[in-house]
Amino acid sequence: MLLKEILKTDSDINVEGIGYGNNCRKGDLYFCLHDGERLVADMIFAESRNAAAIVYPSGASQPTSRHFPSTDIRRDFALASAAFYGNPADKLITIGVTGTNGKTTVTHIIKSIMDESGRKTGLIGTNGIYIGDKKYPATLTTPDPPELHGILARMLDEGVDTVVMEVSAHALALKKTEGIKFTVSAFTNLTQDHLDFFGSMEEYKKAKLSLFTPAHTQIAVINVDDETGVQIFRNSDLPLITYGCDNPSDVFAIDYRATDMGCYFVANLMDDVLQMEYCAPGRFNMSNVLCAAAVAKVLGVETEAVRLGVEKVRQVAGRFEIIKRGGKRVVIDYAHTPDGLSKILGAVREITRGKVITVFGCGGNRDRSKRAAMGEIAGELSDFAVITSDNPRFETPDKIMKDIEKGMKSKNYVLKEDRRAGIAYALGMCKEGDTVLIAGKGHEDTQEKNGIKEHFSDEETVRELLE
Repeated sequence: MLLKEILKTDSDINVEGIGYGNNCRKGDLYFCLHDGERLVADMIFAESRNAAAIVYPSGASQPTSRHFPSTDIRRDFALASAAFYGNPADKLITIGVTGTNGKTTVTHIIKSIMDESGRKTGLIGTNGIYIGDKKYPATLTTPDPPELHGILARMLDEGVDTVVMEVSAHALALKKTEGIKFTVSAFTNLTQDHLDFFGSMEEYKKAKLSLFTPAHTQIAVINVDDETGVQIFRNSDLPLITYGCDNPSDVFAIDYRATDMGCYFVANLMDDVLQMEYCAPGRFNMSNVLCAAAVAKVLGVETEAVRLGVEKVRQVAGRFEIIKRGGKRVVIDYAHTPDGLSKILGAVREITRGKVITVFGCGGNRDRSKRAAMGEIAGELSDFAVITSDNPRFETPDKIMKDIEKGMKSKNYVLKEDRRAGIAYALGMCKEGDTVLIAGKGHEDTQEKNGIKEHFSDEETVRELLE
């Protein structure tokens, strides 16, 4: 492909791929995404790999005719990646889901509904990449632009007509989805997370809100039980469909009840009323179902296909995943924020007649301000808590656990640095009628320590210990 077909230039340089970071092959159009000393290093690296051309932030020197300045390097990186793969998103129905919590669950429910309606659906998110019934591993919630558009192009080639994807705040801040105008964008909620990256809740919110503009979305589905959702509803120039359980909305639910088999409720989908059931309990899961149902209705899916699609979701890996054995019940969930932990504990309490025992930790080199808050929540909403490791990265687990401990208001907890030992301790306490909640890692199958990812799965550990 010629460079002039990718960038706004008249150059006839032939481009064979898109490079960035540590990825560059001979003939690539390479994007220098850093500045300062890193910019110099990027340029040297790209030249050493025989890049066909190099794009760099405006203001730096221009050594040769093969170097092209950019006033917005992240935007141009995304747009060039889309162009290189033939702008596949333009030929697909695209659904973007953003929010602090619920993205993975909502996207999986949407996929099930779309499959039930007869569409061939692709999914891109935290738990993996799905092309129809095939699953492939994912490294990021929202892939970097060359990978993202390569995946979309592959989906198109394999007959996919509808794609649902998680759109993270990081992806929006880094303009990874620039150039994609989503057919529908959905907003779940906004609560504390990622302050290590964004610095403030206002900046975090700003990133989320950037999706809900006419340049990026055709129609929005908004949770009006959430304060930021109400802000979008009041201020957006987009056509909007609302959902919620507590405030007046286009899609809502009543008569909620739950067991450890799931939740059951009556839903009103824009005046179509039906009984619904979902495979996991929790009012937050009812909200996730309403979000997915609202998206489907916007896209013209029949109500019966919505009902069956929701009913056929049997399990989303690491999201309220229940294991029962030997009279013990364990719930594994990805909840890793104060709000997420509070909601999952509320749902666990709904189905537990005995004690709730919580095993959790906080990630290293991430938002420290949420550690004590999560400790306070676990102490208040659990009968007993086991504070342990959760991807300590380059911090010492002891330091992280002591930060969490600062939020504990009573002595109903123990510190266990080794996560397996912490899980074993909780299982040893568990009696018939109790529930052990293991929160934070969900579907993950590694534990990251000092830059090394070692295999570790909460699910595998529980099953081994209960044998």
